[in-house]
Amino acid sequence: REKYLRTIMLINSIYPLFKLDSLNGFVVLAIGLFSILTVIYSLGFMRGKQKLIQYYVYIVFTALASIGAVLCNNLLLLLVFWGFLGLTLYLLINMGNANASLVAKKTFIIVGGSDALMLLGIGIIYYLTKTLEMDKIQISLNTKYYILPTLAYLSIAIACFAKAGAMPFHSWIPDCAESAPVPVVAYLPASLDKLLGIYLLARISLNLFVMDSAMNIFLMLIGAFTIIAAVMMALVQHNMKRLLGYHAVSQVGYMVLGIGTGNPIGIAGGIFHMLNHAIYKSCLFLTAGNVESKTKTAELDELGGLAKIMPITYISCLIASLSISGVPPFNGFVSKWMVYQGVIQNVTKS
Repeated sequence: REKYLRTIMLINSIYPLFKLDSLNGFVVLAIGLFSILTVIYSLGFMRGKQKLIQYYVYIVFTALASIGAVLCNNLLLLLVFWGFLGLTLYLLINMGNANASLVAKKTFIIVGGSDALMLLGIGIIYYLTKTLEMDKIQISLNTKYYILPTLAYLSIAIACFAKAGAMPFHSWIPDCAESAPVPVVAYLPASLDKLLGIYLLARISLNLFVMDSAMNIFLMLIGAFTIIAAVMMALVQHNMKRLLGYHAVSQVGYMVLGIGTGNPIGIAGGIFHMLNHAIYKSCLFLTAGNVESKTKTAELDELGGLAKIMPITYISCLIASLSISGVPPFNGFVSKWMVYQGVIQNVTKS
């Protein structure tokens, strides 16, 4: 505990640029954990591949920029880290198969375009508050100046949707899952990008803006639509990694839905599901990488009977699958049930 308190004092000593609190503290720990696991997995999976030095440099820069973005208390500095992460995402995806270059460009356009909207939102916030320090900003969406606050919120929320992969800004994730190196997919679309996108959405919804019922309903509709539509798309996939990509999109819907409920149990469930998803989805992608490395294919129609040959991979995949399905007592059940409880409370109040 003393070490933790000293860390908080050290980071807060460079306030107002950075600030450590209860919301971003566990996200920083998660980023560090997934970075270490990705590097360990990559030592075997990426052995013999080209440009290995660049690959590990990009991973390190991504981890550092992600921690910087999460700890930022200054909106302009946050935008700098956020934009830099778009560049490292482009570079890491580009190290995949022959299709990776096109996928990287598509990703850069979607994520980079949303970053431009994020800049617009930050500009409006500065115009309204005359400050860029996040802990000094609190803008009500239910005022006579409704248009500007709403435009600012939606501009930043769209950047969060694109980063996390919520619909309709999701299409880069299945393409990335199919074409990028498996450790990159497990590290970015499956874990870090979800953590960053949903963290920022929670931050603006809980701290920067005072939400109204209309915006909460909007978030809940986006979340519900993402859950259902992405699962329907996942059901018709024949490529294992592409199927996992669409299912990763679907899980974002639970996170957005939980935050949109506007009540403590739903918001806690959405944030908890953000962490749970990063754990089991990265596990599923890494097990898919094991299968592809062993069989030289990711097509489901050509796979089968691998439980005896790869028992550890099978058990890991089974546990992660049960968790993502919401089967008790696995972690996916707990966070999904919290989100459902939040929705039920919201409905009963109305």
